[in-house]
Amino acid sequence: MPRYAPWPAPLAVLAAAVLPLAAAAAAAAADSPAQEPPPVASSRPVMTSLPPAELERQPPTQRALVDARAEIKRRYRELLFRSRTSAGAERAADAFLDAAASEPDRAVKWVLFEEARRLGAASGDAAVIDRSVTLASATYDFDALDLEFRSLEEIPLRALSPQRAIKLAEVAEGLATRAESDRRFDLALEAQDLAIKAWQRAGAIDACRRAMVRHGEIVAAGGR
Repeated sequence: MPRYAPWPAPLAVLAAAVLPLAAAAAAAAADSPAQEPPPVASSRPVMTSLPPAELERQPPTQRALVDARAEIKRRYRELLFRSRTSAGAERAADAFLDAAASEPDRAVKWVLFEEARRLGAASGDAAVIDRSVTLASATYDFDALDLEFRSLEEIPLRALSPQRAIKLAEVAEGLATRAESDRRFDLALEAQDLAIKAWQRAGAIDACRRAMVRHGEIVAAGGR
C-alpha cells in the first residue's frame, strides 16, 4: 500500500495549533442557544402627536369646560339671571360675544360662544347663533356647519314672531348653500327644510315657494 509522506514541519505545527481551536469553537456553538430571529416590524399604526398649531385649534376638553362654565357663572351671575327674559337674553348674548373677542382663556372663550348660542336659540335669534359659530370657527377647529344647524333646530319655531321667523329662514338658507358647496347634501337639505318651515311660519308664501324650488335643486345636485 502507498504511504503518505508526513506534512512538512511548519504545516504540522500550524495544524496542531488550529485544529484544537476549531474544535473548541464548534463545541461552544453547540452549547449556546440558537439565536432569535430579528423582530418583525409591527404593522400597527403608530400614534403621532398633533402639530402645535393644530393642537392649539382644538376645542377645550370636557374637564376644562367644567371649570370654564363655573368661571362664567361667577363672572356673569347678574347677567345670566336677567337673561331669563327675551330682552335679557339678547343683551346677555351680545355681551358674551363682545367679551369673547378679548378673552385670553381658550376654555372660557369657548363657553362664552356656547352661552351666546344657547341664548340665541332660547330667544329665537338666529343671527346670534350664526355670529357665534362664525366667530368661534376663527379660533377653534370644529364642524361649524353641523353645530350651527343643531343650534338653529333648538329655536322654538312656533313661538317666533314673523320677523324672527324670516331671519331664521335666511340664516338656514345660507347654511344650506354652504353645506351644498361642501357637498354635504344631506345637511343642505335639512337646513333647506328648516328654511321652508320658517318661511311658512312667517307667512311669506312667495319666499316659501322659492325655498321649495331651491330644495329641489339641491336634490338634483346630489341630495337624496
